Amino acid sequence: MSDLLKWSHIYIFLGVFFLSVFLTNPALADEELSISETAQKYLGVPYLTNGQEPTQGFSTGGLIQYVFKEAKDVDLPLYPREQFKLGKDVNKEDLQSGDLVFFEGANTKNVTSVGIYVGNDEVIISSTSKGVIKTKLIEGSYYADKYIGAKRLDTDNIYQVESPLLKEAMKYIDVDYSDSGKTPEEGFNSAGFVQYVFEQALNLKIPDNSSEQWSLGQNISKENLQPGDVLFFKNLDTGYITTTSFYLGNGQMIYSSPSKGITLVNFEDSSYWNDRFYGAKRIEEVADIDRGDPLITEALRYIGVPYLEGGKTPNGFDCSGFTKYVYEKAMGIYLPGAPEQQWELGTPVEKKDIQVGDLVFFQDTHRPGISHVGIYAGNNQMIQASRTDTAQVRINYLSYNFYTEKFAGIRRVRNLIIPKNIPVVKEATDLLNVPYQSGGTSPQGFDTGGFVQYVYKQVGINVPRYGKDMLQNGTEVKEEDLQPGDLVFFESNSIIPAIYVGNGQIAVVSRNEGVQIVNYKVSSYWNSIYYGARHINIGE
Repeated sequence: MSDLLKWSHIYIFLGVFFLSVFLTNPALADEELSISETAQKYLGVPYLTNGQEPTQGFSTGGLIQYVFKEAKDVDLPLYPREQFKLGKDVNKEDLQSGDLVFFEGANTKNVTSVGIYVGNDEVIISSTSKGVIKTKLIEGSYYADKYIGAKRLDTDNIYQVESPLLKEAMKYIDVDYSDSGKTPEEGFNSAGFVQYVFEQALNLKIPDNSSEQWSLGQNISKENLQPGDVLFFKNLDTGYITTTSFYLGNGQMIYSSPSKGITLVNFEDSSYWNDRFYGAKRIEEVADIDRGDPLITEALRYIGVPYLEGGKTPNGFDCSGFTKYVYEKAMGIYLPGAPEQQWELGTPVEKKDIQVGDLVFFQDTHRPGISHVGIYAGNNQMIQASRTDTAQVRINYLSYNFYTEKFAGIRRVRNLIIPKNIPVVKEATDLLNVPYQSGGTSPQGFDTGGFVQYVYKQVGINVPRYGKDMLQNGTEVKEEDLQPGDLVFFESNSIIPAIYVGNGQIAVVSRNEGVQIVNYKVSSYWNSIYYGARHINIGE
């Protein structure tokens, strides 16, 4: 029993000894062995400039890139100078198997080549003259004399990212590019990728195109870039922002490339990207629109309503039908039905003075002249019925390339309130939408004269039945002196009477729409047949 006990103690001692050697010797650790053993598989592969495949040949950086991809499914940049920016610095005396070792060139002090340290002062490297070899790093050797430094890479966090945005972004490397994609399943365009990462990482909802994303955040100079900042690049011909990416640090960025999908590139040393650099933003929050404003509250009810040419109801809107409907429902302000007519109203406003609720106009969009309008909702955003993209009521940033190019101006129309404190005006507007009826003189249906006669009768004023006879009542009023409650006349096949309600607007009966508010000043039809006006005093 004593011999058995003796041998059991020896076995335990040897087991503990070898286990401690295995755990403390970095050359035997799984990760380092995996990288170094993988590298040794390619000894003898020839050198090839920019080579990245063992069947063709390896450049010095191409070997490293290929080995790390095979061993750890990690994507490294191709060139040694970019690989040198990764990982943590390691002193020469502290080298471990799997560390990257960097060397200068024959006629330069810059990094030109890189190898994998495999222990025992040996490095595997793709040599321009001999291909992939194992060579000594001892004093006096060729590579020892060219030694610049070494790096240890954490294969779980190659770029040492701390930003939650970058941690999220790195998950999607190699996801395909899609021109309109916004999810990993669809693929991404550059702006869709940035939008998706912000929502997943920070639960921030940002726009889905690059030029609108430029509206967000704080401007950052190149010198002050931090990992997680958003980079913007432009088209050299148009100057428009076309590409968005995340800054990784050390001159690197991650973005969705049309040719490679989600990938990493060095923009700092690239003349291509530097020429196209537009600016950078640090986006930490997204300012919301003014949801408390009654106009915006009303407008938001119709988000997603489809675009319909000529539409002016929640079944479908065109741009001016939407603004007209929202202003009427929220504020009792009656706008004309075409964008070019709405453009003629209100007070012109400079961009710097824009306020929530102002109308924003655009020109030469789908036709010449003023052709589109939206409602300013705050923080450089507008709500509009868009005929493009999803063709629906949606929120857009005014920095969107298309709107920047087509911007025409701003009008403030909140002051176009109908003065319902004037009895005649109140009675007239209370009858809005009563249908037209030939010979009609009651709220079941009106013709033009019957409507005016009925309204005035409700406030104790008797006027004749027909427009031509009403012309004989009251006193003449010049057009520039019109006041709410005055009678206004238009000449067509007969004299058409209407009630002036202020700001160039009349309450009048239309065969198609019944009692309605029309701005005759901006209507090519009504303005052209204006005939005159009369003021009727109570008691006449």
